[in-house]
Amino acid sequence: MDITQLNYFINIVECGCNLSLAAKKIHISQSALSQMITNFEKDEELSLFYRKNGRLEEMTPSGIKLYRYALDILKMHDEMKNMIRKESSKQKGTIRLGVPSLILRVFFSNFFSKFIVENPEIKIEIVEDGCNELRRMFLQKDLDYVVLIEPTNLDPKAYEEHVIQIDELTAFMSATHDLSKKNKINWTEIDDYPIATFNESFVTNDLVKRTFKEQNSNAEIIFTSSSWDFLIETTRYSDTIAILPSPIGRYLNSEDYVEKSFKNPIPFNVLLCRPIKTNYSVVETKLHESVLSYFY
Repeated sequence: MDITQLNYFINIVECGCNLSLAAKKIHISQSALSQMITNFEKDEELSLFYRKNGRLEEMTPSGIKLYRYALDILKMHDEMKNMIRKESSKQKGTIRLGVPSLILRVFFSNFFSKFIVENPEIKIEIVEDGCNELRRMFLQKDLDYVVLIEPTNLDPKAYEEHVIQIDELTAFMSATHDLSKKNKINWTEIDDYPIATFNESFVTNDLVKRTFKEQNSNAEIIFTSSSWDFLIETTRYSDTIAILPSPIGRYLNSEDYVEKSFKNPIPFNVLLCRPIKTNYSVVETKLHESVLSYFY
């Protein structure tokens, strides 16, 4: 078995030998997962699982031994990848920081221009994407630091989080919209209007959908995009409402659009996250302290 197959095997065991559950967890078809196990057992002439009516029941003694080795091998493989990345970063003096595009533009543009000038020896590689993708990369150790939107769903025992900005999601609409004269709006008041928001790679999309459900709103998301410019533009000549982070408002022409808060707003809190370690390099410490001091 290679590293990927060992990881699949571990997931099967940790899912109680339930191939369907394991397949969903690791995003592979159940048939492919089943075939992988069958081929290995056939090639090696070794049974890893007891079966009943064609279903995996539990591990054989040989399967248990392989599982223990697999855990050790994957742990060492992760440690090796981490070591390689760290040593490479040391040689290059580079830190990989993941930041959502909107957050980078709104909150970090001034910070980085100043930080780079004051610390020319530190190289920062900024990775832009939606929060969901950045979180995945961070968990896979492809990023040293990441800026995420709350909730991050990170393990508090393994990762450190610092709130660097507190805000909320608001409703953007045409200045001539029916709701434009209201001070604040209820979630049920937007039921009859088309909704625009970020696509599913953004946490904003999850937050909006969850709130619709919690508030018993019948509103439907009609437009999604990774571009807030486009989403705002959909409201200009229609009754569409764009639900987006409030900081976007500072870039809009107040004559064409209005921004309205919800009576029960969705928090849009920005967090700086890093792995919990015994020791941090001088470069890591410098970046971390500089970001916190800038926002505090």
